[in-house]
Amino acid sequence: MSKYTDLAIELIELMGGKKNIKAAWHCVTRLRFNVVDTKKIQLNDIKKIKGVMGAQFSGEQFQVIIGNEVDDAFEAVQEQLGDIASLETDESAEKSSKGIISRLMDFISGTFTPALPAIIGAGLLKGVVSLIEAFNWMPTEGAAFNILQMISDSAFYFLPFLLAVSAARKLKTSEYLAMSVAGVLLYPTMVEGFNALSAGESVQELNLFGILPVPYLNYSTSVIPILLAVWFLSHVYQWIKKWMPKSVTLMFSPVLTLLIVVPVTLIVLGPIGTYIGTALSGVILWLFENVGILAGAILGGAWPLLVMTGMHWAIMPMGLQIYAAQGYDSFMTPAMMAATFGMTGATFAVLFKTKDESMKQISLSAGISALLGITEPAMYGVTLKLKKPFIGAMTGGAIAGALLNVFSVKSFGMGIPGLIVLPGYVDPNNGMNFPMAIIGSVIAFVFAFAVTWIIGFEDETTDEAEKVDASANAVKTSGEQIKIASPVNGQFVAVENLSDETFAQQIMGQTTAIQPSANEIVAPFDAEVTLIAETNHAIGLRSSDGIELLIHLGIDTVELKGQGFKPQVKQGDQVTQGDLLMEMDIAAIKEAGYDPVVLSIVTNTADYLDVISTATEADIVVGDNIAAAIN
Repeated sequence: MSKYTDLAIELIELMGGKKNIKAAWHCVTRLRFNVVDTKKIQLNDIKKIKGVMGAQFSGEQFQVIIGNEVDDAFEAVQEQLGDIASLETDESAEKSSKGIISRLMDFISGTFTPALPAIIGAGLLKGVVSLIEAFNWMPTEGAAFNILQMISDSAFYFLPFLLAVSAARKLKTSEYLAMSVAGVLLYPTMVEGFNALSAGESVQELNLFGILPVPYLNYSTSVIPILLAVWFLSHVYQWIKKWMPKSVTLMFSPVLTLLIVVPVTLIVLGPIGTYIGTALSGVILWLFENVGILAGAILGGAWPLLVMTGMHWAIMPMGLQIYAAQGYDSFMTPAMMAATFGMTGATFAVLFKTKDESMKQISLSAGISALLGITEPAMYGVTLKLKKPFIGAMTGGAIAGALLNVFSVKSFGMGIPGLIVLPGYVDPNNGMNFPMAIIGSVIAFVFAFAVTWIIGFEDETTDEAEKVDASANAVKTSGEQIKIASPVNGQFVAVENLSDETFAQQIMGQTTAIQPSANEIVAPFDAEVTLIAETNHAIGLRSSDGIELLIHLGIDTVELKGQGFKPQVKQGDQVTQGDLLMEMDIAAIKEAGYDPVVLSIVTNTADYLDVISTATEADIVVGDNIAAAIN
């Protein structure tokens, strides 16, 4: 009988008994369960079990935090559960448990996020092209200008190709078949037929089998048709491969899939998607043309809430379609800009009003970041944390959003809203468009600043500052400080803002969080590799000074079952500071819907007088000191 047998028996009893447990498995630190009835879980009593560091619900899972000895604990649980325990989750059941709205948002965000670099890059370049045209910086008939136009237009003209790839990855189907479908939509026959009909010319009709008409439609900047087509393709391809003999599946499965999917897309899905997109775009344009003040105020004020909940993905395809069709956007991008400068104004108000030196530093870096268009540090690290400044940010965004729409301000460049995209508001045909964009941005900043200053806010308690001071005194007393370096390049993340309560509360030990900007995870000090998680999402190290460090790669990434992680060392290896430990595919992890944040957890924190955070900059590079253990 192991030392965890009593824990397992008590845990199962407090979870409602064996009959209430559908499946059990574990990651590097937690026992994970799917249960029949969550109401039978006695959460508070489970947290009091000796050996349990914490417990929580995460979506449909119930998680019990054990720590480094989770393997032993799981063995004990497995002995009690018998055949019930499983190392794998029921993926289909997990999918079915999600609501249709949740799945739709997940699909849209997973499709658009990988394509954003190309869309944003092309959109910013469109702003530059507008400047060149407005101020005659180069001949618009010359080769250089034409090449710039080609670059700025390509991502939008061939948008179905970009979305085909990312949608196929999201739906785990063939990217090349998806691109083949997009290629048919943009085939010269379709494009030339549409252009001819638009010019009033006659064109030969397309009919399948002489009875099924194929309409000539413009798919060059469309969104919804290709999403419907790839969704249909994923089901057809999977269905064909199930019954097709393995010996001939490589030859016949793709051709049968295309012969089914392409006609259905051209005759049904493509036209339906086009009409849906046109109708939705028309409704939105009607709203902004007829009730622009109200619509602009709502979108400008509520944009931070949409971002927090993920609902902004619901309107992004429509905004992008309007932009691609018209060549400009007069509703979503201006509202985003109003919200951005509103968040910036509220953050700078905190900078000048707070008496907390730590908050001054945070709000300064977050405010500068927001000014350039990256508002997450300001939103999560300042305004939401202090609550009332968030009201100020929304107020500034609402007022400026209404103003920008009253004057029909147009954006000719799609990109992250901030100072760098302001050139995208230069309109060669309207000299007031750019000045009004600047005025709207200033108004958003000023009103957000003023409201935040007037309603005020309560500074956080000085417990953390006192803790740091006490730690500093401890350093002087003990005279020894063991430094811990960063294992990755990236952005410092406030631990309390992590989505996982176990990590946010640092239950497993002092924790430093970094949002990675590179795929390489390196050794933060000379150490022995004590653990490589079975799913490769966590690495355990023991330094020559005795520090036990768990590098946890992402939140809930155990669900990826090793995908996106490539260990470069094995358990028992000796490594020196800077040695490559792991390669993680940040893009793939994000595409799968997980946060790739890298957590450095000192699991034996209790062995030291204190372990403190020493990160002083928002930008972290490998080798920077991020924590220190004090003897």
